[in-house]
Amino acid sequence: MFIYSKRIIRFSHEIKESIKNILRTEVRLKCAGERFYNRSQTHSYPINVVIYNNKSMLGYFDANLYELGFHESLMHSSKNQLHNIIRHELAHYITFITYGPTEQPHAAEFKKICQQMGWDENVYKASTHLDPEQLVAEIKESAVFRKVKKIMALTTSRHENEAEQAMIKSQQILLKHNLESKYIENDEDEKIFMQRIMKQKKETAKMRAIATILKTFFVSIVYNRGGGFTYLEILGTAINIEIAEYVAHILDTELENLWNQAQKHADLKGTIAKNSFFLGIAKGYCNKIQALKKEYTSDIVNALVVLEKKLINAQDMVYPRLSSKTSSANYCPASSALGEKMGKQLTINPAINQRPTTSTRTLEIN
Repeated sequence: MFIYSKRIIRFSHEIKESIKNILRTEVRLKCAGERFYNRSQTHSYPINVVIYNNKSMLGYFDANLYELGFHESLMHSSKNQLHNIIRHELAHYITFITYGPTEQPHAAEFKKICQQMGWDENVYKASTHLDPEQLVAEIKESAVFRKVKKIMALTTSRHENEAEQAMIKSQQILLKHNLESKYIENDEDEKIFMQRIMKQKKETAKMRAIATILKTFFVSIVYNRGGGFTYLEILGTAINIEIAEYVAHILDTELENLWNQAQKHADLKGTIAKNSFFLGIAKGYCNKIQALKKEYTSDIVNALVVLEKKLINAQDMVYPRLSSKTSSANYCPASSALGEKMGKQLTINPAINQRPTTSTRTLEIN
């Protein structure tokens, strides 16, 4: 996952300044603002930096997003090690600009770029891997994930009250986890996490419906584009993102199943009807969650207000120049109404022992 905090944002700014300095003094390329130019100055490229903690390598370059990523642990490394890793990833960036995609990341083209810059093996072999033990924190948090999934499984109960209480309990566990974590503290180490999901060619009504439902799991959703694709960026605590990502995978498959089921009981055809149905499901589900909040104690309600404010502040920190947009499309009232009805009956029941790569049917209409 990508990580943000006041301290980490300062660290990413320091990396950007180091990148610009290396580009100017060692690579001899012009920089202007948050971009740099090729040697002929006919094209400019972005200097996008992200910090992460869920990969074993210390750095990477993503050619699809023109993105340079650096591991959080580098905040505690020596300046020499950090700069060599920056040079290593810049070499990948410049190799891509010069030669396009290569079959092997450290092929002859990459080595040639390093040699042209006067960078030796300390740069060529700089992007080393972390010890697996350094990723223990992420594994520990999965215990909370498993607990929530087990409780969510009870939402398939034939007794409506039991299903609703299970849904309330799963959300309360997530809320309790947030309140007991540093996420509610106001210090420079308070962390917000981000994960990209649902990469596809364009934004769709199903994507919007899923994004709306995911917000009930205490995450903030931002639509973004890069490399010719649209994707959702989920912001929140690490455990909330883990659960939201899992639920998104379930919904991505199951909304299609629900549409097929709806067509058997109503004369619904065409893209407009399908899109209206998906958005109706999201509306119905969210209305049900809102109604269930009457079961919350005043302490829980107050905690929700705090968490929602935190998510707004986190989004402002990660996306300081984010602009809002509205979407308009043709609308089918009958399809939307049926979707809303089915959304109110929707229960999310994860496959307890399976990860998001499965295609198991795990969402039911009661």
